[in-house]
Amino acid sequence: MSDVSLRKIAAELGISHTNLIYHYKTKNDLLDQLHRRILEAAQRENEQLKKEEDLIGGLYQTTLTGFRILYDYRFFMIDLNYIMRSNPELHRFFLEVEAIRAGMYRDLLHQLAAQDLLRSEEYPEEYEQLIRSIRVLSDYWIASAEIYDQLPVPELIARYARLLLSMFYPYLTERGKQRYRHHFGQAPNTAGEVPTPPSKKRD
Repeated sequence: MSDVSLRKIAAELGISHTNLIYHYKTKNDLLDQLHRRILEAAQRENEQLKKEEDLIGGLYQTTLTGFRILYDYRFFMIDLNYIMRSNPELHRFFLEVEAIRAGMYRDLLHQLAAQDLLRSEEYPEEYEQLIRSIRVLSDYWIASAEIYDQLPVPELIARYARLLLSMFYPYLTERGKQRYRHHFGQAPNTAGEVPTPPSKKRD
């Protein structure tokens, strides 16, 4: 991000440089607003997931949507470490957002357990470790994809959404695994991926 100008960002976003600087005087102003938009989008998706009767299918759909949003702001995610180091205020806000995001996943895990889809922890903090693993994948999948993957964007996003979903599989009950296989046709393969399920329209 150190060598990315507002002009380049405007071109990436498909708007004029003049229009961008009218709303955001500096890159930090823009980054702050972009991160707030990412948070708002994540909260909307979380509220949608709470309404889903089918939590596993709903989780896949919300992950797809969330990853599409992250990809739209990929210049932010690719240079995440630099941005956090150069903007202490944004770093503090990012940590606050992460606490909110972790809380969303804790709520999801409680919902899965309440529906007998998720087993009990086998050791203390097991699910906190899962949440931390999800955080690493969510924050850095775009940087990894830039290095290792050459796929059309929809396929790329679906690949990493499937990878995140596969992280839940070892923790599911037999009932949960049956629901998982109902959607994807099989358990995750040795590469940690699952087939893409049929698309589902939302109301």
